Amino acid sequence: MIRTALTDVVGISHPICSAGMARVAQADLVVAVSNAGGMGCLGGVSYMPDALRAEIEKIKKGTDKPFAVNLLLPGSLTTEDEQQWAPVRDLWQSLSTEERTKLAGVESLLTSGAVADQVEIVLDAAPAAVVLTFATPDWFIRECKERGIKVFALVGSVGKAREASAAGVDFIVAQGFEAGGHTGYTSTLTLVPAVIDEVEQPVLAAGGIADGRGLAAALTLGAAGVWVGTRFIASPEAYGHDAFKQRVIDGRFQDTTITYSYSGKRMRAFANDWTSAWETSGEQTAGFPGQYAVAGTRVETGYQDGDLEFGMMPAGQTVQLVHEITPAARIVEEMAAQAERILRQVTPRD
Repeated sequence: MIRTALTDVVGISHPICSAGMARVAQADLVVAVSNAGGMGCLGGVSYMPDALRAEIEKIKKGTDKPFAVNLLLPGSLTTEDEQQWAPVRDLWQSLSTEERTKLAGVESLLTSGAVADQVEIVLDAAPAAVVLTFATPDWFIRECKERGIKVFALVGSVGKAREASAAGVDFIVAQGFEAGGHTGYTSTLTLVPAVIDEVEQPVLAAGGIADGRGLAAALTLGAAGVWVGTRFIASPEAYGHDAFKQRVIDGRFQDTTITYSYSGKRMRAFANDWTSAWETSGEQTAGFPGQYAVAGTRVETGYQDGDLEFGMMPAGQTVQLVHEITPAARIVEEMAAQAERILRQVTPRD
């Protein structure tokens, strides 16, 4: 069994975390990963407050193992400034009732005060860890430490890693541009050791990791574990239409692209008619999070309806390595076992 700072501090058997993928990472996936000895992470950003509370309760009924919740806490979402929220609210209200119902998975990002309520619910629930994306506010980290909650920061650059380190997070997840969803500019192979050189906290590797070879490579770079997203999309426990999961299985390196067309931020997703049309249109985005309302129901039709032409389908370059739907527990167990075999092979014997 592989022991690292991640397994020791969080209390898990394998240094493997499933990513807190918005919409995809719901209670069923979290429970399966945590029960298998990894740490499942709930995509908490996808839920309005009452639904978030219910989903965390569902996780706690399914496992007594450590789990995490992913939150987005940039100033654009936590501010109460009416001038900043007015354009976003106008975009949201311009949608039909049917469209708003379909877009329940991003409503919290388009509703003033919803993220503040998410924070209170997560702090009260006291999961083993909270994973922060985009920002690491000092006030939130202090609140977590008072409750014994570990804080992970997902970063895509050395500069952001330094900021997170100075803010006092417990772990830093260095995510290379190979990763699906919101991502940066630097490859995992170069970013992970560069971040390790700059911070005192243990570092996890993310982006381009789909099996035990990736885990072994990350550990060899000095990482304390891995943060894995795309591989878990192709599991029965992940939320998403069968056509989306099949797209992951059929995918190749060239099938993903970096697009701003869905959220207003850099996102790696499957290229399709919508991403291509936006790229050639020359239109400016409404920024984050307003672009979600501009993209409209396309944000959900990939997950809900299997709309391959226009729907949002975040995925990383590891689609090239994913060949079948596999139960999440087996993904964890096989990844850990393969990494152990590789590390034994490359470790010199006395």
